[in-house]
Amino acid sequence: MNGSARKPFCPRHPEEKSAFVARADRAGMASAAFMRALALGDAGPRARRRRPVEHQALVQALATLNRVGNNLNQIARNTNRGMDIDVPQLRDALHQYHQVIAAIYEALGMEPARDNQGQEPGWP
Repeated sequence: MNGSARKPFCPRHPEEKSAFVARADRAGMASAAFMRALALGDAGPRARRRRPVEHQALVQALATLNRVGNNLNQIARNTNRGMDIDVPQLRDALHQYHQVIAAIYEALGMEPARDNQGQEPGWP
C-alpha cells in the first residue's frame, strides 16, 4: 500500500453486520477468519475455531454454584461454632459442586481436567 492504513470490511447496514457476525459465531470463527474462509476458501494459518458457548447453561450452572456455595458456607459456619459436621450434607454439597463444574465445562465445549474428579487424591 502507499502508507495509508487499510480500512476494515464493514457492511453498510447494521442488519448485514449482525447477520455476518452471527454466521461467523455459528462457524466458531472470528469475523476476519470467517471472511477469509468465504473469500479465499481458507481461514488462514492463524485462525482457530472458537468453542461454542451455551449461555443459558452457564446461567443455570452459576445459579447452582451459588446455591452450593451457600450450603458449603453454612456447613463451615456450623463447624466454626463447634457443631459436628453433617457428613451426608457435606458429601451432597461436594457432589453438587462436581456436577456444576462438569456442566460449566460442557457449556464451554471443553473437557474437564482429569485431576481427581471427585475421587480420593493420592496414588493411583
